[in-house]
Amino acid sequence: MNPHNPLEEKLTFLVLGRSGSGKGTQAHFILERLEDQGVFHVETGRFLRDLMERKNVTTELARVRVMEQGALFPWWFPIFLWMRELLDHGNADKHLVGDGTPRRLAEAKLIDEIMTWHRRPLPICVYIDVSKKEAVRRLLARGRPDDNLTAIKNRMAYFPKDVVPVLNYYKRRGRFIRVSGEQPPEDVFREIDAALRKRIGKQWPYASKQNKK
Repeated sequence: MNPHNPLEEKLTFLVLGRSGSGKGTQAHFILERLEDQGVFHVETGRFLRDLMERKNVTTELARVRVMEQGALFPWWFPIFLWMRELLDHGNADKHLVGDGTPRRLAEAKLIDEIMTWHRRPLPICVYIDVSKKEAVRRLLARGRPDDNLTAIKNRMAYFPKDVVPVLNYYKRRGRFIRVSGEQPPEDVFREIDAALRKRIGKQWPYASKQNKK
């Protein structure tokens, strides 16, 4: 008999969607729901923006080639983040919530491999579906420094080319949940909540202790 592996009970959720779809907001709702069970946010976008504040040749290349152009980072950037959180920071024994990654098929396969090596369940993809028109409108309204027209155009262009194959990868493997992102954030999460309860049952808590108060 194999000894019980507590990591077999640790879930991984990857929140994907176009830029401007509200991935970060929904990731935080999921984090709040799991907070009593031990959860960590693998926040790729914030990490990469923080990285740009360091002044060295690599970050300057990333700023010019990626951030200002709205291009994709090389696949090894987000994978480095995942491995840093698991190896250096010891977060492999927590539920994990990622948003904004994977954006390439190679990343999706490597994250699966990382989870398999840890004997954790494979990730579930939560796709926040918004139209290109709505995503552009939100990005222009958001007004973040990297939300210039060139960058927004490039982000919209790489979505069908790079991210849609990732979505199809999870669909084919039965690890895919789609919700409409063109509704109030609370309603989006209600859809996610219902879909996850249907999919994973009692592993998905009805509410955190904080939300019950």
